[in-house]
Amino acid sequence: MDTSSQQFVLFIASALLIVNVGSVIAIWLDKRRAKKDQWRIKESALLVWALVGGWPGGIWAMRRFRHKTSKRSFIAKYVLVVLFNIALVVAVVFAAIA
Repeated sequence: MDTSSQQFVLFIASALLIVNVGSVIAIWLDKRRAKKDQWRIKESALLVWALVGGWPGGIWAMRRFRHKTSKRSFIAKYVLVVLFNIALVVAVVFAAIA
């Protein structure tokens, strides 16, 4: 692996780490605000975090903070976004190696 490939992998890994931490923080804040009966983070914003790659952190946070786990409509949307993200990654990888 040459230097530019290593830098690219490091960039992608760093970006995914940042996005997953952002996803965890967004879900934690939404849970916190829900408990205090305050303004909430829109579900669409949580779904965007998942779409850009933050879904592993989002799933962990939903389970850890017991947030949005019983809301079936949100879970269904979240699963679709995760599947779309995975399909997109697979398509990009196959396009890059073809």
